[in-house]
Amino acid sequence: MNRKLTTVVLCCALLALTACGGKKEEKKEETQNAAAEATKEEAAAPVKYTPAVHEEGKYYVGLIQQSDNEALTLASQGFQDELNELMGDEVVIDYQVADGTQPGCDVIIDHFMQDKDDLLVAGGTLALRQASGVTKDIPIVGMGVTDFIIAGGVSSVNEPGGNVTGISDLPPMESQRDYLVHVAGGSRIGIVYCSEEINSGFQCKLMKSYLSDDGAEYGEYTFRDESEIESVITKACEECGTIYLPNDDKLARNMDLIKRISLEKGTKVFGSDESMCKAGALASYGIDYYEMGKRTASVAYDVMVYGIDKPDNYNNEDDEAEDYEDRGDISRISIDRMRDTAVAYYNPVTAEKLGWTPDGTYTAVEVEEEAAQTAQTGEGSGKAENTNQ
Repeated sequence: MNRKLTTVVLCCALLALTACGGKKEEKKEETQNAAAEATKEEAAAPVKYTPAVHEEGKYYVGLIQQSDNEALTLASQGFQDELNELMGDEVVIDYQVADGTQPGCDVIIDHFMQDKDDLLVAGGTLALRQASGVTKDIPIVGMGVTDFIIAGGVSSVNEPGGNVTGISDLPPMESQRDYLVHVAGGSRIGIVYCSEEINSGFQCKLMKSYLSDDGAEYGEYTFRDESEIESVITKACEECGTIYLPNDDKLARNMDLIKRISLEKGTKVFGSDESMCKAGALASYGIDYYEMGKRTASVAYDVMVYGIDKPDNYNNEDDEAEDYEDRGDISRISIDRMRDTAVAYYNPVTAEKLGWTPDGTYTAVEVEEEAAQTAQTGEGSGKAENTNQ
Protein backbone atom coordinates (compact mmCIF):
# COMPACT_ATOMS: atom_id res chain seq x y z
CA MET A 1 0.00 0.00 0.00
CA ASN A 2 2.82 2.41 0.78
CA ARG A 3 4.44 1.63 -2.55
CA LYS A 4 1.15 2.28 -4.39
CA LEU A 5 0.64 5.51 -2.48
CA THR A 6 4.13 6.66 -3.35
CA THR A 7 3.49 5.96 -7.04
CA VAL A 8 0.25 7.91 -6.99
CA VAL A 9 1.93 10.88 -5.26
CA LEU A 10 4.75 10.89 -7.81
CA CYS A 11 2.31 10.79 -10.71
CA CYS A 12 0.35 13.70 -9.27
CA ALA A 13 3.55 15.68 -8.81
CA LEU A 14 4.64 15.04 -12.38
CA LEU A 15 1.24 16.10 -13.72
CA ALA A 16 1.40 19.29 -11.66
CA LEU A 17 4.89 20.08 -12.94
CA THR A 18 3.83 19.42 -16.53
CA ALA A 19 0.81 21.72 -16.15
CA CYS A 20 2.93 24.48 -14.65
CA GLY A 21 5.51 24.10 -17.42
CA GLY A 22 2.80 24.31 -20.05
CA LYS A 23 1.38 27.47 -18.49
CA LYS A 24 4.85 29.03 -18.36
CA GLU A 25 5.42 28.23 -22.04
CA GLU A 26 2.03 29.65 -22.94
CA LYS A 27 2.76 32.82 -20.99
CA LYS A 28 6.20 33.12 -22.59
CA GLU A 29 4.69 32.75 -26.05
CA GLU A 30 2.02 35.35 -25.25
CA THR A 31 4.71 37.77 -24.06
CA GLN A 32 6.77 37.23 -27.20
CA ASN A 33 3.73 37.74 -29.43
CA ALA A 34 2.79 40.93 -27.58
CA ALA A 35 6.35 42.26 -27.94
CA ALA A 36 6.40 41.43 -31.67
CA GLU A 37 3.04 43.15 -32.17
CA ALA A 38 4.25 46.25 -30.33
CA THR A 39 7.39 46.38 -32.49
CA LYS A 40 5.23 46.07 -35.61
CA GLU A 41 2.96 48.90 -34.51
CA GLU A 42 5.95 51.08 -33.65
CA ALA A 43 7.47 50.52 -37.11
CA ALA A 44 4.16 51.27 -38.83
CA ALA A 45 3.54 54.46 -36.85
CA PRO A 46 4.30 57.62 -38.89
CA VAL A 47 7.39 59.53 -37.83
CA LYS A 48 6.35 62.93 -36.56
CA TYR A 49 7.99 65.71 -38.55
CA THR A 50 9.68 68.48 -36.61
CA PRO A 51 9.44 71.81 -38.47
CA ALA A 52 12.69 73.62 -39.14
CA VAL A 53 13.66 76.58 -36.97
CA HIS A 54 13.89 79.81 -38.98
CA GLU A 55 16.33 82.57 -38.20
CA GLU A 56 14.75 86.03 -38.20
CA GLY A 57 15.57 88.16 -41.23
CA LYS A 58 16.53 85.28 -43.54
CA TYR A 59 14.60 83.98 -46.54
CA TYR A 60 13.71 80.30 -46.67
CA VAL A 61 13.09 78.48 -49.95
CA GLY A 62 11.69 74.98 -50.40
CA LEU A 63 13.01 73.51 -53.66
CA ILE A 64 11.28 70.32 -54.81
CA GLN A 65 12.49 68.34 -57.83
CA GLN A 66 9.85 65.81 -58.81
CA SER A 67 12.29 63.02 -59.75
CA ASP A 68 15.93 62.09 -60.23
CA ASN A 69 15.93 63.39 -63.79
CA GLU A 70 19.25 64.74 -65.15
CA ALA A 71 17.67 67.75 -66.89
CA LEU A 72 15.77 68.74 -63.75
CA THR A 73 18.91 68.16 -61.67
CA LEU A 74 20.78 70.64 -63.88
CA ALA A 75 17.97 73.15 -63.38
CA SER A 76 18.07 72.67 -59.60
CA GLN A 77 21.83 73.15 -59.57
CA GLY A 78 21.59 76.32 -61.66
CA PHE A 79 18.91 77.66 -59.34
CA GLN A 80 20.94 77.06 -56.19
CA ASP A 81 24.16 78.43 -57.65
CA GLU A 82 22.52 81.64 -58.85
CA LEU A 83 20.36 82.31 -55.79
CA ASN A 84 23.31 81.77 -53.46
CA GLU A 85 25.31 84.17 -55.64
CA LEU A 86 22.55 86.79 -55.45
CA MET A 87 21.71 86.46 -51.76
CA GLY A 88 24.60 84.73 -50.02
CA ASP A 89 23.85 83.73 -46.44
CA GLU A 90 20.59 85.71 -46.47
CA VAL A 91 18.85 82.71 -48.04
CA VAL A 92 18.46 79.08 -46.94
CA ILE A 93 17.47 76.53 -49.61
CA ASP A 94 15.92 73.20 -48.62
CA TYR A 95 16.51 71.04 -51.72
CA GLN A 96 14.50 67.80 -51.89
CA VAL A 97 14.15 65.22 -54.70
CA ALA A 98 10.92 63.21 -54.91
CA ASP A 99 10.45 59.77 -56.45
CA GLY A 100 8.36 60.88 -59.43
CA THR A 101 5.04 60.04 -57.76
CA GLN A 102 2.24 62.21 -56.42
CA PRO A 103 2.52 60.85 -52.84
CA GLY A 104 6.28 61.42 -52.91
CA CYS A 105 5.81 65.04 -53.95
CA ASP A 106 3.05 65.56 -51.39
CA VAL A 107 5.26 64.45 -48.48
CA ILE A 108 7.97 66.97 -49.40
CA ILE A 109 5.54 69.82 -50.03
CA ASP A 110 3.85 69.10 -46.69
CA HIS A 111 7.23 69.49 -44.97
CA PHE A 112 7.77 72.84 -46.70
CA MET A 113 4.33 73.96 -45.55
CA GLN A 114 5.04 72.93 -41.96
CA ASP A 115 8.35 74.79 -42.15
CA LYS A 116 6.43 77.88 -43.32
CA ASP A 117 8.93 78.58 -46.09
CA ASP A 118 8.77 81.99 -47.74
CA LEU A 119 8.74 80.62 -51.30
CA LEU A 120 8.42 77.26 -53.06
CA VAL A 121 10.25 76.28 -56.24
CA ALA A 122 8.76 73.37 -58.17
CA GLY A 123 10.89 71.48 -60.68
CA GLY A 124 8.59 69.55 -63.02
CA THR A 125 4.89 69.54 -63.89
CA LEU A 126 3.81 67.11 -61.17
CA ALA A 127 5.66 69.05 -58.47
CA LEU A 128 4.06 72.30 -59.62
CA ARG A 129 0.55 70.84 -59.75
CA GLN A 130 0.81 69.42 -56.25
CA ALA A 131 2.30 72.60 -54.79
CA SER A 132 -0.25 74.93 -56.41
CA GLY A 133 -3.04 72.67 -55.18
CA VAL A 134 -1.91 73.05 -51.58
CA THR A 135 -1.44 76.81 -51.21
CA LYS A 136 -2.73 79.98 -52.84
CA ASP A 137 -0.80 82.25 -50.48
CA ILE A 138 2.85 81.17 -50.61
CA PRO A 139 4.53 82.23 -53.87
CA ILE A 140 5.48 79.33 -56.16
CA VAL A 141 8.03 79.56 -58.97
CA GLY A 142 8.02 76.63 -61.39
CA MET A 143 10.71 75.42 -63.79
CA GLY A 144 10.95 72.50 -66.18
CA VAL A 145 7.24 72.89 -66.94
CA THR A 146 6.18 72.94 -70.59
CA ASP A 147 2.83 74.73 -70.32
CA PHE A 148 1.90 76.46 -67.06
CA ILE A 149 -1.74 77.01 -67.98
CA ILE A 150 -2.30 73.28 -68.52
CA ALA A 151 -0.27 72.44 -65.41
CA GLY A 152 -2.47 74.71 -63.30
CA GLY A 153 -2.27 77.76 -61.07
CA VAL A 154 -1.86 80.20 -63.97
CA SER A 155 -4.61 81.97 -65.93
CA SER A 156 -2.41 83.75 -68.48
CA VAL A 157 1.17 83.52 -69.73
CA ASN A 158 1.62 87.28 -69.70
CA GLU A 159 -0.14 87.89 -66.39
CA PRO A 160 -0.48 84.67 -64.34
CA GLY A 161 -2.95 86.22 -61.91
CA GLY A 162 -2.25 84.08 -58.85
CA ASN A 163 0.64 82.87 -56.72
CA VAL A 164 2.42 80.95 -59.52
CA THR A 165 4.91 81.99 -62.19
CA GLY A 166 8.08 80.49 -63.63
CA ILE A 167 10.15 79.45 -66.64
CA SER A 168 8.88 77.10 -69.37
CA ASP A 169 11.14 74.45 -70.91
CA LEU A 170 9.20 74.36 -74.21
CA PRO A 171 11.77 74.64 -77.02
CA PRO A 172 11.14 76.63 -80.22
CA MET A 173 8.88 74.01 -81.80
CA GLU A 174 9.23 74.96 -85.47
CA SER A 175 13.01 74.81 -85.21
CA GLN A 176 12.76 71.51 -83.35
CA ARG A 177 10.55 70.17 -86.16
CA ASP A 178 13.17 71.21 -88.73
CA TYR A 179 15.94 69.33 -86.91
CA LEU A 180 13.71 66.28 -86.39
CA VAL A 181 12.84 66.10 -90.09
CA HIS A 182 16.52 66.46 -90.98
CA VAL A 183 17.48 63.56 -88.69
CA ALA A 184 14.60 61.41 -89.97
CA GLY A 185 15.76 61.88 -93.55
CA GLY A 186 12.37 60.91 -94.96
CA SER A 187 11.79 57.94 -92.65
CA ARG A 188 8.52 57.53 -90.74
CA ILE A 189 8.56 59.31 -87.37
CA GLY A 190 7.15 57.70 -84.23
CA ILE A 191 5.94 60.22 -81.63
CA VAL A 192 6.23 58.58 -78.21
CA TYR A 193 4.93 59.99 -74.92
CA CYS A 194 3.09 59.22 -71.68
CA SER A 195 -0.64 59.77 -72.11
CA GLU A 196 -0.90 60.66 -68.40
CA GLU A 197 1.65 63.48 -68.75
CA ILE A 198 -0.40 66.48 -69.88
CA ASN A 199 2.58 68.64 -70.80
CA SER A 200 4.13 65.89 -72.93
CA GLY A 201 0.80 65.54 -74.73
CA PHE A 202 0.72 69.30 -75.34
CA GLN A 203 4.22 69.33 -76.83
CA CYS A 204 3.45 66.32 -79.03
CA LYS A 205 0.23 67.96 -80.22
CA LEU A 206 2.28 70.93 -81.39
CA MET A 207 4.82 68.67 -83.06
CA LYS A 208 2.11 66.72 -84.91
CA SER A 209 0.71 69.98 -86.22
CA TYR A 210 4.11 71.14 -87.49
CA LEU A 211 4.90 67.74 -89.03
CA SER A 212 1.54 67.79 -90.82
CA ASP A 213 2.35 71.23 -92.22
CA ASP A 214 5.65 69.82 -93.45
CA GLY A 215 4.01 66.76 -95.02
CA ALA A 216 6.10 64.36 -92.93
CA GLU A 217 4.80 60.84 -92.22
CA TYR A 218 4.36 60.06 -88.53
CA GLY A 219 2.58 57.76 -86.06
CA GLU A 220 1.61 58.17 -82.39
CA TYR A 221 2.68 55.74 -79.65
CA THR A 222 1.54 56.28 -76.06
CA PHE A 223 1.92 54.53 -72.72
CA ARG A 224 0.30 55.04 -69.30
CA ASP A 225 3.06 53.91 -66.93
CA GLU A 226 6.69 52.86 -67.03
CA SER A 227 5.87 49.15 -67.21
CA GLU A 228 4.57 49.73 -70.76
CA ILE A 229 7.57 51.67 -72.09
CA GLU A 230 9.53 48.66 -73.34
CA SER A 231 6.69 47.27 -75.48
CA VAL A 232 5.71 50.70 -76.83
CA ILE A 233 9.28 51.67 -77.73
CA THR A 234 9.83 48.27 -79.37
CA LYS A 235 6.70 48.69 -81.49
CA ALA A 236 7.63 52.26 -82.47
CA CYS A 237 11.17 51.22 -83.41
CA GLU A 238 9.89 48.33 -85.52
CA GLU A 239 7.45 50.55 -87.42
CA CYS A 240 9.47 53.76 -87.72
CA GLY A 241 12.94 54.79 -88.80
CA THR A 242 13.03 57.62 -86.22
CA ILE A 243 11.28 58.16 -82.90
CA TYR A 244 10.62 61.53 -81.27
CA LEU A 245 10.72 62.02 -77.50
CA PRO A 246 9.21 65.19 -75.92
CA ASN A 247 10.04 66.61 -72.49
CA ASP A 248 8.68 63.59 -70.62
CA ASP A 249 9.90 62.64 -67.14
CA LYS A 250 9.21 58.92 -67.52
CA LEU A 251 11.00 58.72 -70.86
CA ALA A 252 13.96 60.68 -69.49
CA ARG A 253 14.33 58.20 -66.62
CA ASN A 254 14.28 55.22 -68.99
CA MET A 255 16.79 56.33 -71.60
CA ASP A 256 19.03 53.28 -71.02
CA LEU A 257 16.14 51.03 -72.05
CA ILE A 258 15.27 53.23 -75.04
CA LYS A 259 18.91 53.33 -76.13
CA ARG A 260 19.22 49.53 -76.02
CA ILE A 261 16.06 48.85 -78.02
CA SER A 262 16.67 51.58 -80.61
CA LEU A 263 20.23 50.41 -81.30
CA GLU A 264 19.07 46.80 -81.61
CA LYS A 265 16.47 47.91 -84.19
CA GLY A 266 18.72 50.45 -85.89
CA THR A 267 16.25 53.27 -85.16
CA LYS A 268 17.24 56.91 -84.71
CA VAL A 269 16.09 58.60 -81.49
CA PHE A 270 15.50 62.36 -81.40
CA GLY A 271 15.11 63.89 -77.93
CA SER A 272 14.06 67.25 -76.52
CA ASP A 273 17.01 68.06 -74.28
CA GLU A 274 20.75 67.57 -74.04
CA SER A 275 20.56 64.96 -71.26
CA MET A 276 18.54 62.61 -73.51
CA CYS A 277 21.28 62.92 -76.12
CA LYS A 278 23.99 62.20 -73.56
CA ALA A 279 22.03 59.13 -72.46
CA GLY A 280 22.05 57.64 -75.95
CA ALA A 281 19.63 59.49 -78.24
CA LEU A 282 21.17 60.20 -81.64
CA ALA A 283 20.26 63.89 -81.57
CA SER A 284 18.18 66.45 -79.70
CA TYR A 285 17.15 70.07 -79.79
CA GLY A 286 16.24 71.80 -76.57
CA ILE A 287 16.89 74.55 -74.07
CA ASP A 288 19.70 74.90 -71.52
CA TYR A 289 18.32 73.56 -68.21
CA TYR A 290 21.16 74.90 -66.08
CA GLU A 291 20.54 78.39 -67.46
CA MET A 292 16.81 77.91 -66.86
CA GLY A 293 17.60 77.25 -63.20
CA LYS A 294 19.60 80.47 -63.02
CA ARG A 295 16.77 82.51 -64.52
CA THR A 296 14.32 80.88 -62.15
CA ALA A 297 16.55 82.07 -59.30
CA SER A 298 16.32 85.65 -60.61
CA VAL A 299 12.52 85.44 -60.56
CA ALA A 300 12.57 83.99 -57.03
CA TYR A 301 14.91 86.78 -55.94
CA ASP A 302 12.52 89.46 -57.20
CA VAL A 303 9.50 87.83 -55.58
CA MET A 304 11.21 87.51 -52.21
CA VAL A 305 13.17 90.75 -52.09
CA TYR A 306 10.53 93.02 -53.59
CA GLY A 307 7.34 91.12 -52.86
CA ILE A 308 7.72 89.80 -49.31
CA ASP A 309 7.64 92.17 -46.34
CA LYS A 310 10.61 91.04 -44.24
CA PRO A 311 13.07 93.02 -42.11
CA ASP A 312 16.10 92.59 -44.38
CA ASN A 313 18.93 94.58 -45.89
CA TYR A 314 17.50 94.63 -49.41
CA ASN A 315 14.23 96.58 -49.22
CA ASN A 316 14.32 100.09 -50.70
CA GLU A 317 18.10 100.05 -51.07
CA ASP A 318 18.24 98.94 -54.70
CA ASP A 319 18.68 101.80 -57.20
CA GLU A 320 16.33 99.99 -59.58
CA ALA A 321 13.58 99.57 -57.00
CA GLU A 322 11.31 102.32 -58.34
CA ASP A 323 9.06 99.55 -59.65
CA TYR A 324 9.32 97.88 -56.25
CA GLU A 325 5.73 96.61 -56.00
CA ASP A 326 5.34 95.51 -59.63
CA ARG A 327 8.71 93.77 -59.67
CA GLY A 328 7.80 91.62 -56.69
CA ASP A 329 4.15 90.97 -57.59
CA ILE A 330 4.13 87.30 -58.62
CA SER A 331 0.65 87.58 -60.10
CA ARG A 332 2.06 89.96 -62.73
CA ILE A 333 5.39 88.30 -63.53
CA SER A 334 4.98 86.70 -66.96
CA ILE A 335 5.97 83.11 -67.77
CA ASP A 336 9.30 83.20 -69.57
CA ARG A 337 10.71 80.81 -72.17
CA MET A 338 14.30 79.92 -72.95
CA ARG A 339 14.18 80.27 -76.75
CA ASP A 340 17.58 81.98 -76.92
CA THR A 341 19.35 79.02 -75.24
CA ALA A 342 18.09 76.25 -77.57
CA VAL A 343 20.85 74.14 -79.14
CA ALA A 344 20.95 71.11 -81.45
CA TYR A 345 23.07 68.26 -80.07
CA TYR A 346 24.22 64.88 -81.35
CA ASN A 347 25.79 61.85 -79.66
CA PRO A 348 29.00 60.87 -81.52
CA VAL A 349 28.96 57.31 -80.16
CA THR A 350 25.37 56.67 -81.28
CA ALA A 351 26.06 58.39 -84.60
CA GLU A 352 29.01 56.07 -85.19
CA LYS A 353 26.92 52.99 -84.45
CA LEU A 354 24.10 54.09 -86.77
CA GLY A 355 26.35 55.42 -89.51
CA TRP A 356 24.87 58.92 -89.30
CA THR A 357 26.87 62.09 -90.04
CA PRO A 358 25.62 65.46 -88.70
CA ASP A 359 26.05 68.79 -90.43
CA GLY A 360 27.82 71.74 -88.85
CA THR A 361 24.78 73.02 -86.94
CA TYR A 362 24.96 70.23 -84.33
CA THR A 363 27.09 70.30 -81.19
CA ALA A 364 28.59 67.01 -79.99
CA VAL A 365 27.72 66.05 -76.42
CA GLU A 366 30.36 64.72 -74.08
CA VAL A 367 30.02 60.96 -73.63
CA GLU A 368 31.65 58.65 -71.13
CA GLU A 369 35.15 57.59 -72.13
CA GLU A 370 34.24 53.90 -71.90
CA ALA A 371 31.35 54.35 -74.34
CA ALA A 372 33.55 56.26 -76.77
CA GLN A 373 36.25 53.57 -76.67
CA THR A 374 33.63 50.87 -77.30
CA ALA A 375 32.45 52.73 -80.40
CA GLN A 376 36.01 53.17 -81.69
CA THR A 377 36.94 49.52 -81.23
CA GLY A 378 33.61 48.35 -82.65
CA GLU A 379 32.92 45.98 -79.75
CA GLY A 380 29.39 44.62 -80.01
CA SER A 381 28.59 47.23 -82.62
CA GLY A 382 27.85 46.01 -86.13
CA LYS A 383 25.50 48.63 -87.53
CA ALA A 384 21.89 47.58 -87.21
CA GLU A 385 19.57 48.18 -90.10
CA ASN A 386 15.95 49.29 -90.00
CA THR A 387 13.89 48.55 -93.07
CA ASN A 388 11.49 51.37 -92.13
CA GLN A 389 14.17 53.99 -92.83
